[in-house]
Amino acid sequence: MKAWNIDKSGVNLVESSPVRKPGEVKLKLLKVALSAFDLRYLSTTEGSHPKVPGHSAVAYVSEADEDSGLPLGSRVAISPFVEVEEHGVHTVKTMGVDIDGLLSDFICVPAQNVFPLPDGIPDEEAVFVDYIAMGNRALEELKSGKGDYVVIVGASTLGLILCQLANYYQLVPILVDLDNDKLTLAKSWDVIYTLNPTFEDLERKVEEITGGRMCEAAMFAGEGMGFNAALRLVKKRGEVIIAGYSFHKKHQVDMDTILKKQLNIKGVCNGVGEVPSAINILANRFIRTDGFIGGHAEFDNIPRLTEDCAKYPMKHGKILVSMD
Repeated sequence: MKAWNIDKSGVNLVESSPVRKPGEVKLKLLKVALSAFDLRYLSTTEGSHPKVPGHSAVAYVSEADEDSGLPLGSRVAISPFVEVEEHGVHTVKTMGVDIDGLLSDFICVPAQNVFPLPDGIPDEEAVFVDYIAMGNRALEELKSGKGDYVVIVGASTLGLILCQLANYYQLVPILVDLDNDKLTLAKSWDVIYTLNPTFEDLERKVEEITGGRMCEAAMFAGEGMGFNAALRLVKKRGEVIIAGYSFHKKHQVDMDTILKKQLNIKGVCNGVGEVPSAINILANRFIRTDGFIGGHAEFDNIPRLTEDCAKYPMKHGKILVSMD
């Protein structure tokens, strides 16, 4: 097995010979999508993070137990959400976030984290299964229902997927971000309300859209906006969901607004249990992913990509890495 390993000396290619355990599946990685989260890790050795990045990937089955239901050579999506017991407590670790990730040529993972892919879902879409799974789980946390307004703060990959899922579940999304290109992309996917605070008074505009009642719920899904925007745009006793893998910026939090509005705030950092639904949503063409991938790279060229990310940290969107 070859994997790109991050440590204090930089990004290095390491080799090992993993032995598949009973109940695990050995996979040959086909495509790995590196997010802004992953690229930030690749471009710096500071901070605490897994040695191997990557939480979104498509693979082929190389070895599996006979009763796994996973034929050799079948194309699969990988759920990066690993359920474990720590000190007697059930928890979820995410590959590439909490534990080593998927930027390897081969990897062994629990069989329950491997899901066959229909032929109709291309690799370039399948690598977003984990985001759709997390978005599904975030929306399931909401008590809001059909016809309710939900403001989504941050046009990240997750934020853009949340907008489409909100439409799918017949909520009314309002997307807020500073990036007009991403807002335009969302409009092309039938997200009717998109707001840029550079040009619009957010609170006044949301009052107009909602008939003065503000949004039943808010979802914070990116670092491009301040967290307090979510608090300002939700109604009294409303719901606020913070969703994503990690937020590196220190966000100021308006405690006065939280207390006076008596807001209900929750965090969602994984999509455990939602991957089959995510694959079904993709297979039925309810989610668009065109425009998410900002570039391509080969597995052997990761050091060059790392140098480029360090030199131009805002240059890249999501990078699709081909493993062959």
